[in-house]
Amino acid sequence: MFSFILYALGFLLLWEWLLPLEQVTKTSEVQYFIIFVVASLLLNFFHSPWYITWPLKAAFILYALYAIFSESMEFILWLSQLLGEIRVNTSMVLSRDWLDLSPLYRSLLFFLLLWQITYLLRYWLMIKRKIFVFYFMTIFYITLLDTFTQYNGEHAIVRIVFIGFILLDLLFFKRVLEAEKMDGQHLLLRRWMIPLASMICFGVVIGYLSPKAAPIWPDPVPFIESKAENMGRGGISKIGYGVDDSQLGGPFLNDDRLVFTVTTSTRQYWKIETKDTYTGKGWIASDQAGKEVEDIQYGEERLLDDTGSISNEIQEAMFNFEIGYPHVVRPYGFLSVKGEASGFLRYDPRLDKLTSYTGDMNEVRLPSYTIKYRAPSYSLQELRATKGIPSGADFSILREQYTQLPEKLPERVRSLALELTGEYDNWYDKALAIESHFQTGEFSYDQTRVAVPKAGQDYVDQFLFDTKRGYCDNFSTSMVVMLRSLDIPARWAKGYAPGQYKGTSGDDNRIYEITNNDAHSWVEVYFPSLGWLPFEPTKGFNNPVNIMHDEQTGSASAAAFEEESMETKESQPDEKEAEEKENPDNVIEKDAKAGNFFYKYWAVVGFAVILIGLAAGGLILSRNYWIPRLLIWTYKNRQEDEAFTGAYEILLNRLDSVGLKRHPGQTLRSYAADVDSHFDTTDMSHLTERYERLAYARNENSTNWEYSKELWENLIKKTMNRVKKE
Repeated sequence: MFSFILYALGFLLLWEWLLPLEQVTKTSEVQYFIIFVVASLLLNFFHSPWYITWPLKAAFILYALYAIFSESMEFILWLSQLLGEIRVNTSMVLSRDWLDLSPLYRSLLFFLLLWQITYLLRYWLMIKRKIFVFYFMTIFYITLLDTFTQYNGEHAIVRIVFIGFILLDLLFFKRVLEAEKMDGQHLLLRRWMIPLASMICFGVVIGYLSPKAAPIWPDPVPFIESKAENMGRGGISKIGYGVDDSQLGGPFLNDDRLVFTVTTSTRQYWKIETKDTYTGKGWIASDQAGKEVEDIQYGEERLLDDTGSISNEIQEAMFNFEIGYPHVVRPYGFLSVKGEASGFLRYDPRLDKLTSYTGDMNEVRLPSYTIKYRAPSYSLQELRATKGIPSGADFSILREQYTQLPEKLPERVRSLALELTGEYDNWYDKALAIESHFQTGEFSYDQTRVAVPKAGQDYVDQFLFDTKRGYCDNFSTSMVVMLRSLDIPARWAKGYAPGQYKGTSGDDNRIYEITNNDAHSWVEVYFPSLGWLPFEPTKGFNNPVNIMHDEQTGSASAAAFEEESMETKESQPDEKEAEEKENPDNVIEKDAKAGNFFYKYWAVVGFAVILIGLAAGGLILSRNYWIPRLLIWTYKNRQEDEAFTGAYEILLNRLDSVGLKRHPGQTLRSYAADVDSHFDTTDMSHLTERYERLAYARNENSTNWEYSKELWENLIKKTMNRVKKE
């Protein structure tokens, strides 16, 4: 009866953890979790062996998940879907992508957590006889929810105090009775239980009804929220495309989720937008008065990018998205998009960005589309002929917009740019000199140990002269700022790197997979006769732009272009090598992508993990059954005196683990008498007498090992019976 009351009170404490779930989370069907807790505690109360409790609990979890998530699907089909979700979500856990776990997998994890908690409740209530840690955690949990969520914990706190005080007092009283070896413990407990509960109830009611002073401290929530708003970006972000670039810097986590697959004939940057105003901390888009958004119909040709020196043949890039966005990802040389049957595209010239809309003016995420484009080629002769910006109103506005810099930019940034480019007289070679500077050993590509500029510190200045460690944002922003300090128009472009080459399609086009890890930023430099030319300063990345080396012929003829194209193809590494060089994350990902093994052999790995988990759990739960037998087997055939000494000390530890503790300063004989009194035997006293003879008199014959072993085995077995009674 006493054990049942303890389990009931323990359940009521645990119930307080479950009650707020429907209010503060999207969790529903809480009754299944409550039933599972009740069933688990009842199985513990009846001391059901693990080979009964485990299948029963697993069957209920399976039933509950099926009842909640099956949506009338046949059980066999749903079971197949369940295994698939476990495989996918486990891989997400391994990649620390916890926010995208499915509701079914979250529910499964929650059931497993409750399974573990019910086991811990049994341990705290029946073995340790201490529950204060769990009681304190419950109060802390409810107070947090009451403070920071819409949950009202006023009555919950009263219930917890009442239940917790009764539980603490009962366990304390039980520990005292067991320590004093008092007779009639159950009768004493019954006599004390009602007065104890009445006193606690009276105290709680008086405390609840008594007048209370106003809070000394103000509500912390508004203060914390205001601080959070002013903190800006902090901590570790996850890599991927984002729209807010006003505060650059800081580490990020890899994310190898597939964003889209593209099939095309050429390797390209996949551009999304550009930014033109550098603030000293990051990038924003200027207002650019007079530039209005343009609506473009699907299939309508609109030249958004300059095509360079040569007008190449029209090519197609077919996109299929796993993670959809309303913006359009496009290659250089864009002409048109073939996508939805209805709707339209909107071009924002401030950002050089295309966004897809439905006919009723709502942004839409396109699952797939095809882009026609002319891959641009650039004449090296024309590039090197550019030494300044022409005169004219249009060029004056462009120059002002794309050479903008903060007033407080440190002078040493411009001094470094002048030092690197002093020997060159044209924009192209100056840009190459700055680009090459970042490929030296001074700079290193890093995603984790990346600083955030302090207040009053410039982002570029910090990278160039202090840290010299960072990722694409650091490299590309620094190059743009250095070019602008030389009065060369440049802007910051962002989108995705070319991605991972995955082979060819049936029409000999190349297939690339682009993940969040391929999110990238680079540099665009404006050449009046050619347009915007991409540059790649980030260490470890390759620029896929096509440059025609036509200076010797002085011509940009098609023949020269074809010859250069052949040379380029011969000189370029194969796609596998390009993939290795394209993204330095790949070096890091090779270790992380050991998770690919999981995808390939998920069934074997999952089955092995389940088996190991079941075996480990079974060993832990049944340790009070197999450890004594293992000890008996270990010492069964040993005859030496040292074996007897070791066996006796193990017996002492075993007795202590089942609650028969030896008090500080207590002699072995006194402790042996307590043990014999508990087990109603004299075995411990005889065994202790023989142990003392061996330990102090060194009388080897007096040990009589066979007889001592029999006494020792009897006591070990009695500890097993004590655990069963608990």
